[in-house]
Amino acid sequence: MYGCSNTEQTLVVQEFGKTFDAEQLCYMAVEKLEMTPLVATLFALAYPSLEFWCPPNEKILCSEDCTREFALRVRFIPPDSVIAKLPHIDGKMFNYLFQQIRNDFINDRIVYRDDSVKQEHLLGLGVIDMVRYGKQQNVNLTGLRNLDPHNFIPSSAKKNFKLLWDKKRLQLNFKPHLDRQYKQYENDTITNIQLTYIKSVAEYAEHYGMETFRITTNVGSGSNPTVAQVKPYDKTFPGLNIYEGKVM
Repeated sequence: MYGCSNTEQTLVVQEFGKTFDAEQLCYMAVEKLEMTPLVATLFALAYPSLEFWCPPNEKILCSEDCTREFALRVRFIPPDSVIAKLPHIDGKMFNYLFQQIRNDFINDRIVYRDDSVKQEHLLGLGVIDMVRYGKQQNVNLTGLRNLDPHNFIPSSAKKNFKLLWDKKRLQLNFKPHLDRQYKQYENDTITNIQLTYIKSVAEYAEHYGMETFRITTNVGSGSNPTVAQVKPYDKTFPGLNIYEGKVM
């Protein structure tokens, strides 16, 4: 589970011999995180690779002989209108969603619509995140200038700034943007900065939170593939969309 500062928390269940539903474990985790049961339905258990999900009714045996690990995640990212209300409904749930999105951003799990704006956009998000960190940790502008920008940008961007000179160049490029963003958000709340961060990710990653499945058949390999897309909060085509052939 994501902690309040992107640190991991763990719910350890040792009721050996007892079988749980995946949904039941989600509710137990939400309770430990002191969130309201109202938001528990937004969560699901994912395998550590984050490539597969547990159905809500999957039976999970708690066994002393076999340790099983899962990640608690928001499965389908709510629309902007709902995310904007989350701080008032459940502030801890909102912060959890922010930490999940930030974790996906840092670890390159977000696919962007337009690669041509990627580098500039990634660095811009890193600056916003530094300002958010400063407010949460009570670090002033001078302190933020001394932080390593590498801790706020994705792994894919870090490889462009490996050499000493490149690291210095990154810090020099960050400084004027950091000064400007710090002044812009100086009187703003942490929540509003987090909302800006989330919105900036969603703006260039329109399919973030959508799941795509390839449907296999017994038809010959020359046939067009069938793809199913699941995105219940899509603004244009919410729900399940099935495409035959190339998906645009």
